Amino acid sequence: MITANTHGAPNWVDLTTPDIEAATRFYRDLLGWSFEKEDTQYGDYLIGKVDGQQVGGVVEVDPALAESPPMWTTFFNVDDIDEVVAKVEPAGGRVLQDPFDVPDARIAIVADPTGAMFGLFAGPEIDGVWLTRKNGGVCWVETMTRDPGASETFYAAVFDWKAETQISNGTAYTTFLLDDEPVAGMMLMPDEIGPEVPAHWGIYFTVADCSETVNLAVELGGQVLRPIMAIDMGHFAVLADPQGAVFQAMDFVV
Repeated sequence: MITANTHGAPNWVDLTTPDIEAATRFYRDLLGWSFEKEDTQYGDYLIGKVDGQQVGGVVEVDPALAESPPMWTTFFNVDDIDEVVAKVEPAGGRVLQDPFDVPDARIAIVADPTGAMFGLFAGPEIDGVWLTRKNGGVCWVETMTRDPGASETFYAAVFDWKAETQISNGTAYTTFLLDDEPVAGMMLMPDEIGPEVPAHWGIYFTVADCSETVNLAVELGGQVLRPIMAIDMGHFAVLADPQGAVFQAMDFVV
């Protein structure tokens, strides 16, 4: 069974924001998170929780990086971070930040050949709510790319993922499998998204009612970037928090 602590599985999301107080207030009110503060050498780090289980972290952006946009970063668990980082560049990716130590763990930031950035995490087991339909938890992670073939080859080399692609209503969707279990998705970047938007990893949070969540997000100062869409499993919308960090809200009907 794949868990957040399986090598190659998604296990964490991390928000960098210029206003940590406003951001935590938004996600508390929208997703019902509570927060626990950890003091680190990089400043305050707030861990969002659902019913006492961890979902993701929030950190204020370094003033020296003030031009960096607010964003969510997806992390994948690895057994040996140096071994995985050594695979990135031969597979066509880039190492953006070499492995470094954080309390009880090591992380690195890398990008695939199409430019989608993500993190690597090597550390103790996380008591987290992951790939779950529990409200407030992460139910899915997905990369959008302009070169699916390059992405597929890269993740096979780095994580040993297998790709399974299906066509629905003329649109191809790839599910990445680890030990025959789905762990992530991939889509071709839609034509309506301009070239200024790079390839990226996105996250989906489970909500009870997508329509209610969209309305509440707007009331709380967020934005609707893509209106609610119906899919076989339920409904989702693409939102941005008041600082501009993008995420998806998803409800389930089956």
